[in-house]
Amino acid sequence: MSDQPDKPGLFSRIGAWLTRIRLILSNLIFFTLLAVFLVIAFSGVPVPQVPERAALVLDPRGAIVEARSPVDPIQQWLAPQAVLAETELTELLDALAHAADDERIPMVVLDLDDLQFLSIAHANAIGDALQRLRDAGKQVVAYGSGYAQQTYLVASHADAVYMHPLGQVLLPGYGIRNLYFKGLLDELKINVHVFRAGRYKEFVEPWTRQDMSPEAREANGELVDALWAQYGDRVMQNRRLEAGRFQRYTNDYADAVTETDGDFARLAVEYHLVDELLTPDQARARVADAVGYADDGGFNGIGFRSYLEAVDGEPQARGSGPQVGVITGQGPIVMGSQVGGVIAAERMIQVIRRAREDADVRALVVRLDSPGGSAFASELIRQELELTQLAGKPVVVSMGPVAASGGYWISSTADEIFAEPSTITGSIGVFGILPTFEDSLAGIGVTSDGVETTPLSTMDPFTGLNDSARQVFQTGTERTYERFTHLVARGRDLSLERVAEIAEGRVWIGSRAAEIGLVDTLGGRQAAIARAAELAGLEDYGVKPLAPPLSPRELLLRQLTGNAWTDGMARWLWNDGGAGTAAPLVRRLRETWDLVERLNDPQHSYALCLTCRIAAP
Repeated sequence: MSDQPDKPGLFSRIGAWLTRIRLILSNLIFFTLLAVFLVIAFSGVPVPQVPERAALVLDPRGAIVEARSPVDPIQQWLAPQAVLAETELTELLDALAHAADDERIPMVVLDLDDLQFLSIAHANAIGDALQRLRDAGKQVVAYGSGYAQQTYLVASHADAVYMHPLGQVLLPGYGIRNLYFKGLLDELKINVHVFRAGRYKEFVEPWTRQDMSPEAREANGELVDALWAQYGDRVMQNRRLEAGRFQRYTNDYADAVTETDGDFARLAVEYHLVDELLTPDQARARVADAVGYADDGGFNGIGFRSYLEAVDGEPQARGSGPQVGVITGQGPIVMGSQVGGVIAAERMIQVIRRAREDADVRALVVRLDSPGGSAFASELIRQELELTQLAGKPVVVSMGPVAASGGYWISSTADEIFAEPSTITGSIGVFGILPTFEDSLAGIGVTSDGVETTPLSTMDPFTGLNDSARQVFQTGTERTYERFTHLVARGRDLSLERVAEIAEGRVWIGSRAAEIGLVDTLGGRQAAIARAAELAGLEDYGVKPLAPPLSPRELLLRQLTGNAWTDGMARWLWNDGGAGTAAPLVRRLRETWDLVERLNDPQHSYALCLTCRIAAP
């Protein structure tokens, strides 16, 4: 027998070799991109200049978001179709705010053709900013090859709405439909154990029912009716339409189209949704007549990002002095320190703590766009905000499109809560869900057996749940719900009896939430910042965006060996291949799986809103 150690096998050597190559390549890519960044940063790229007379072009792409998600350059390179462009809401609002006082900008041009996803609340916020600009004496024109429902809501605020002669204004209204998996789970003999507190907690229904419950149907019906009423009121006011004409266009669209022999564009003009039908060159000429012609034959214009750079309009704190800190939280609420598309408790706590310890930050605004998530993570974040309040710094929550369930949990004890009229909030309820597979395995001849010291010793997905386990989970869910309602009562100065009436997992629209005491004031981000400054006694202050630190290396290499191809294929199925019949199904399944995959509460207790998808981009 040889004393020499065994040599690594062939596959071990190949694996080690591949690992070394991967590390070398990852480092090479990282430092190459870093070098490119440094070259660009120090190359003296000229700052854009605003012409003496120019139109500000608002041409957002992709989705309007509260904060852009970190983009993995590897995934973007391997599967560019998997990366959806994003435009921050504050970029658009800041550009419009500057333009209102800029004599060089007599006109704003809305080009919304590349805008794919836009929430109701964001559309209203942009519309309000456009109205303030018009009140300042500036002209706003919109041009599109056609208008979807949300983009038309923005365009309706323009002085003139132009559209291509082959375009269409499609206003189908709002609806809520879910996929239900109980039949599939029964076929697979998967047992789903649900623990809930809240009569309207709809999130569990797809796993336990084959249709929408009467309670969910009632609440969802009221929600979509309220949103549609807000939409209709705003469009009718902006376009000076009679209610009957708007209702005829939306409710009897098929008959109305028949009257124009299928000419969608002419129909939109006849109903005064569009002012004039123009080709792109005609629209450019119309704008050029107002602001002058550029050297390339187009009109004198400047894009909103170039404009912000030119006027140094990015919202950032300068120098020392009193500041109102602004933290943005977007996405499901999870434990840990994940990045991209989630509110990770560990990272959120870090940035809140940093704000509390920063002597220059005198007040804090938390801007939320979240359907909820982990109840435990929500409580950790809320506690950190309360510590900030106890340190003498006011905390004001500004709700974006959605701040429900766990999002409302975080907000519950803030000094004040601001929401948009169309914000989806409330959903004060808690649930837990655990699938077990004992019957599935038994069907293929696999069983589980063993010994245990207590009734909870061998609790796992392959043996099912006994009565003791069920009792533990249900009691925990009810206790978490009790904690939630007590926080709401204390934070919003409501009686427990009143909270019991408006909780139960029911979703509320922002305007109604203000009436019942869940929201203090209707208003946007700027109004919340002004109120936070007022509570802190500040008259002269800056605004300081706060965000958790993100390692460039982590951002670059996070998914070097990840699922870029599969993600890109899924995106293709519902974006590039969107005309296919499978596209909506694939998208819905992927959204559901992505959300379930992120549920990581240590107690399996969640405050999460399913209905809130209607408000999401």
